[in-house]
Amino acid sequence: MSHADAVRLSWARIVRWLEENTPASAQALNPPATESDIRELRGSLGCPLPEVLETWLRLNNGSTAKDSRISTPGGFRVTPHLDSKIFPGGEVFLDCRRIVDRYQNNLRVAEEIGDEDWWEPSWIPVLAEADAHYGLILDAGQRDGSVPVLAYRETDYPKRYASSLEELLSGVADMLEHDCGDGVLTRGRRASVREGRVVWD
Repeated sequence: MSHADAVRLSWARIVRWLEENTPASAQALNPPATESDIRELRGSLGCPLPEVLETWLRLNNGSTAKDSRISTPGGFRVTPHLDSKIFPGGEVFLDCRRIVDRYQNNLRVAEEIGDEDWWEPSWIPVLAEADAHYGLILDAGQRDGSVPVLAYRETDYPKRYASSLEELLSGVADMLEHDCGDGVLTRGRRASVREGRVVWD
């Protein structure tokens, strides 16, 4: 099975569980990314778009369907909806536009502070805490073609977190379906249902 097919299978398991158990969380999933969405994303990245990420986005373009985008004098501000936080650490699955926004903003910050190690052009954010510099990224810059997952937070440089997106998603799927497993993202956490949404304790 290819890496992209493994991502597709694990994500289908997660979505099925959300639809059957937490309709509010399932309704936060956007429709698939369009050709235009993918083209814009590709054109905005300083690295190739990994096949595994494109596959995931073509299934659902993030979990931001209920978020509000409010215009401000400086541009806009995104107000996340509680249902968007479908992952164990309260992370949101970013849509193409939010990936581009965070990616470009983080590169700009790295340039402004004069620290290229703070954010590299091959780091693509995929899961993020809505209101903080915290989340998970795909490292598309590996010479061997692998796409490991890195974790970043306000006080630390990104560090290796998981070997692949498929490892991350399969661990979440196992925990949701079987209430067990030792996935890197679900370790020490269990899913429960409250008011139609998934909550990780």
